[in-house]
Amino acid sequence: MGGGSYVDMCAAFGVHSASVYRAVWDVVDAVNSSPALALDFQVEDCTRRAAYAARFKAQRNSPFGNVIGALDGIAVQQEQPLATDVTCVADYYSRKGFYALSVQAICDADYKFRWMSCKSPGSAHDSSAFTGTNLGQALLHPENPLAARLIQAGHCISADEAYAASEVLAVPWPGGGKGDRWRDSYNFYLSSLRIHIEQAFGMLVWRWGVFWRPLRVPFVKRPGLVRACFRLHNFCRDHSTEGVAPFGDDRSGGSVFFLRNDAVNSDQRGRRRDRERSLLRVRMTERVEELGLVRPGVAPMY
Repeated sequence: MGGGSYVDMCAAFGVHSASVYRAVWDVVDAVNSSPALALDFQVEDCTRRAAYAARFKAQRNSPFGNVIGALDGIAVQQEQPLATDVTCVADYYSRKGFYALSVQAICDADYKFRWMSCKSPGSAHDSSAFTGTNLGQALLHPENPLAARLIQAGHCISADEAYAASEVLAVPWPGGGKGDRWRDSYNFYLSSLRIHIEQAFGMLVWRWGVFWRPLRVPFVKRPGLVRACFRLHNFCRDHSTEGVAPFGDDRSGGSVFFLRNDAVNSDQRGRRRDRERSLLRVRMTERVEELGLVRPGVAPMY
């Protein structure tokens, strides 16, 4: 998973390649079945939500004390699936120009993944991939008990422009606020919280070299491999003796690239983001205006 070659492992341990692969999948299965390594968002627990929100506020000295997680998607590159493995091979060809799996994830302020889903093909838009999950379905409908509790408590999840604004998902104003200084400031301070998921993805990709090239393992095993890397990332974060910087002991010098998934403009895909209504976004913008906070580099009002 760190990027090593099975050829080197066979030579180092004096075993057949089949033994190496068997050991890899035994470990992957053990990681995914271990309760101690489970992703424990526990969004239903009001105490946990309050703890998440407090950490985000403290980490970034943010004016928002209601953000409990940062949501985004990453396109995990893979080799072309076989026609015998999937219903439609073209569904897995992303607009990035390669075959991929669309992985959705939510992290906390400490860069630990609290929830993830790897069930959508690479061509799926981030918003569609998220609403296709059980959590996305629950948060999509305000009458859902989970969504209702979040709305009542004022808690939300920060996301980028690829997701639709709602009373649970805090997304930026389209067009950079279109000249409104308070909307622009809201976008800035929301971005400072949302950056956590981007950084968590960066740590994940740097640490696990398996993401540095297209996944070549059997198609049915790819989601499990990805899920195991997410769980092991959290294990590394729990046992890290360093601060935020995660790269001190990692391999360097590889040819690495990292692509954001579905970072689209406001005029793409025929979606009118300026018509989306969200009282949550309005309240958070009013909070910034009430505190008189503008983004750095913008002259304050007197």
